[in-house]
Amino acid sequence: MLARGCLFALAMLLLPQYAVALPPAASALLPSGWSFLNDPSPLLSSQETGRTSVGRTDFSARPVMQANEGIVPSATGLWLPLGEMTPVAAFQNGRRLLIVAAGRHVIDTAGLTNVAPFEGVSARIMADVTAVSILCPEGSSPLIRPVGHGWTVSFGSQSTASPDVMLLGQDEGALTFTPPRDDGALFVVTFRDPDSGRRLLLGLSRSGFVSGDLIRRGAGFEVRPSLMGLVIAADADAIELRQNGKQFFLDRVGPTDTPLLAGGKVAAYGASDAGVALAGSPPEGLRESVRRAQIAAAMASAGQRFDARIRLAQAAARLANGALVSQVLQVALEDQPEGSTRKDVRRLRQVSAVLNGRADPSLLSEEEGATPEDQFWRGMVRAQLPITGEGLDIDVQRTRTARLIAAGLPSVSGYSQPLRHRLLPVAAEWVARYGTAKDRGVLLSLPSVPETVLARALTAAETHALDARGQLETLTHDPSPMVWPVASEAALRFDLEKDASPAKAIGERVDGLMPAFRMAGREREARLLSIDAFIKGKEWRAAQQGVQDGQAVYGKAGFPGHDRLLVIARGFAEQKNIEAKSALAEVELLKAAMTIDPNDPTLQAYFLKALERRYAVLGLPEAQRTVLRGLLQNQQGPEHQDTMVKLVRLDLDANDLSAALHDLPAENPADVFVLPGGQPEALEVSLLRAEVAREQHDLPKAARYLIGRTETQALKMRAQLMEQAKDWVGAVSALKPVIDAAWTGRKEASALSPDLEALVLELAGDASRAHDDTTKSALKRQYGSLMERSASAGVFKLLVGESSAKPPAGG
Repeated sequence: MLARGCLFALAMLLLPQYAVALPPAASALLPSGWSFLNDPSPLLSSQETGRTSVGRTDFSARPVMQANEGIVPSATGLWLPLGEMTPVAAFQNGRRLLIVAAGRHVIDTAGLTNVAPFEGVSARIMADVTAVSILCPEGSSPLIRPVGHGWTVSFGSQSTASPDVMLLGQDEGALTFTPPRDDGALFVVTFRDPDSGRRLLLGLSRSGFVSGDLIRRGAGFEVRPSLMGLVIAADADAIELRQNGKQFFLDRVGPTDTPLLAGGKVAAYGASDAGVALAGSPPEGLRESVRRAQIAAAMASAGQRFDARIRLAQAAARLANGALVSQVLQVALEDQPEGSTRKDVRRLRQVSAVLNGRADPSLLSEEEGATPEDQFWRGMVRAQLPITGEGLDIDVQRTRTARLIAAGLPSVSGYSQPLRHRLLPVAAEWVARYGTAKDRGVLLSLPSVPETVLARALTAAETHALDARGQLETLTHDPSPMVWPVASEAALRFDLEKDASPAKAIGERVDGLMPAFRMAGREREARLLSIDAFIKGKEWRAAQQGVQDGQAVYGKAGFPGHDRLLVIARGFAEQKNIEAKSALAEVELLKAAMTIDPNDPTLQAYFLKALERRYAVLGLPEAQRTVLRGLLQNQQGPEHQDTMVKLVRLDLDANDLSAALHDLPAENPADVFVLPGGQPEALEVSLLRAEVAREQHDLPKAARYLIGRTETQALKMRAQLMEQAKDWVGAVSALKPVIDAAWTGRKEASALSPDLEALVLELAGDASRAHDDTTKSALKRQYGSLMERSASAGVFKLLVGESSAKPPAGG
C-alpha cells in the first residue's frame, strides 16, 4: 500500500493555502518539489488515511506554509482533481495546453499565482465538460497521467516516450481509433477551439494519444496530434465522431459515396500541422523569448544546434521579425541542408517569405496540408507571387488565393500581437478585394479590431453597402500612411463606379496622389484606376500616357491588360473632332504605343488608324500614305478595300501615278468585259481605275470601267470623260439622270442648291455645244424661274436662250 501511495504522491502539487499537515510516513513519500493538492485522502488507501488521522495529533502543531510569507514556491507537477475514471482529451495550441475533461469539476486555481511554472492556469466549466488551460514553459513538453481521482501534469525538456498510442484502423468508410487499454471510459464532445474558433470533435479517454504518424486529413476534417484522447478539427458539418465503448469512429453523417479519405483507404498522408507555435505572450515577453533563444542557439552543441536555431526562428516569427527569421533559417540550412524537408522549417520559410514580401514558388511545390492554417499560409505565399496567366484568368487566380487566406483567417486571431498586426491587415484586405461573398463572410465574422477596420470598409464598398462611402471617407483622414491612401483609392474607385464625380477629375486626383499610393503599396492598382477613369471620360491621350508610364515601372507584360489597351486603341481610332494641336502631341504617343504589342494585329490596326487620322489633320499626306500601306498588310474584305481607296486617292492627289498603279489591286481581265448589268467591282474601285486611266490619257479605257454603272458618281465621271473627249451628246446623256435624281424631292423648293445649280449650268452648256434644243427647252421650262433668282441667271439665259446665235462647236 505504501508503494501505491508513493506512486500517487509523485505527481502532486500542494497549493500553499491548501497545505495539510502530514505524518512523517506520508511526507517521506513526496520527493522534493512535489506535494498533495487539497485533501489527499482520495488518493490514499483507507489504511494510509487512518495513519494520517492517527498521527495528526502528534503533528498538529506543524506550521502550515502560507503564500504571503514572501516565499515563491516552485513545483514540478500539478494534480487536477477531476474525479475517478474521468476521460480527457489533451492537446497543445502553441505553448498552451488544453485539457477537456468529462463532467463538471470545480477547480480553484487562485493559489497558483506565484507558483512556477504554473502561473498561467485557468479552469472553466462548460455544459457537461470542464476545460483547463495551462501555459507551458518555453522549450518544455507536458506529460499527463491518470492518478487516483484525477490527472497529473508535469513538464520536462522532452516528453517521455510512451507505448500508449491510439491504434488506427478502418471499418468500411469510417476511421477507427482504439485506445491501448480497454477501460470503458470513452466520451465524445464537440468543442470550440478558443484560439482559432475551429469546431473540434474530441474523443475523451483515459489512455492513448495520437502521434505524428497517425495524422490524417481528408475533405472537411483533420486528425490532430494529442497528448491524450482524440482531437478532430472538423470544418464540414457532415463529419461526425462517435464511440461504442471500446473505440472511436470518425465517419460521415448518413449514406454517402464520398470517401472519408481522398484515397478511400488508410494511407500515410503526412502531418498537416507544421508544429510551429505562433501564439505568444505580450511583446515584452516575446522579445525576452528571442533573447533566450539566441543565447540557447549560441550555446548549443553541434548535435542540437539546428533545433536551437529553428526555435530561435520560431521566436523571431512570433515577434514578426522577418529579417531575423530569414537570417537564422539561411544559416541553419547552410549547415544542415537536409533540414529543409521538415514541416516546421517549411512553415517558417513561408512565414519568412510573407514577412519579407518575397516571392518563392518553391514553397508551393510541396504538399502543404489542408488545415485552415495551412491554407492560410499557402494563400499568403501565393499573394506574394506575381499574377501571371498560367492558363487561368487573373481574377480566378486571385479568387483562389483569397479563398485559401479566408479559410485560415480566424487562426490569425490566436497569433502573437506583433505577428497578427503584420498579417491581419494584409490578409483581410486581400479577402475583401478578391474573395467571394462566402470569403467576406469569414472576414466579417472576425472581431472588429483596428487591423480589420479598413478591410471591413473595403468589403462594404465591394458589396455596395449604404454606409460604404461614409466608412471610406472616415478612413481617408486616418493618420496612418498605410491606411488613408488605401481608403482614398477605394473611395475614388467607388465614386467612379457610381458616377459621383466626373471621370476626368477622378483620374487627375488619382495621379496627384500617386506618391502616397506608392508608399502604401497600391501604386499598380492606382495607376490602373487612373487609366480606367480616363477611359470612362474618353480622355484617350491621358489614358495612353498612363499606360506607358505604368509600363515604364512594371514592364509591358500584363500592364495594364489587353482589354484596356484595346479600348484605348479603339477610342483613338474612332475619335472625332481632332484638333491640330492635340494631334501633334498624340502622334509621338501613338508611335510609341505601336511597340507595346507588335504581334497583335488588332491592336496594331487600331493604332495605325488613329495615327493616319492625325496625319490627315496635320496635312501630312506622305506620312498618311505610309501608315495606310501598313494597314493594308493585315486587312481583308471591305475594310481592306476602303483603306486601298483612300491610299490610291492620296497617290493621285500627289500626282504619283506609279504609286497609284502599284497600290491598285491587279484587275481581272474577265471583269472588264462583263455582261450588261454586271458589277464585278465596287463603285469606288471602278472610279479609281477610270481616274488612273484618265491620268494615263486613255479615255476609252477609262470609260469602259464605267460601262453599266448607274450610280450618280459614275455618271458624273462618265460625263467628265465625254466632255474631255468633246462628246457633248454623250455628256448630255450621262448628266440627265444625275440632274433628275438630284431634282427628285426638291420640286417644291423655292431655290436650287449650289450643287444642283452647278449641274444645271453644266448640262445647259453641254446641250448648247451639242445643239440639243430639246434639252435646252426642258431646262428652261423646268428650272428657268428658279435660275432667274440665282447669280447665274444671265449665263443660264445665254446657254438656253432662243437667240439664233449659237456658240461655236467645241467652244
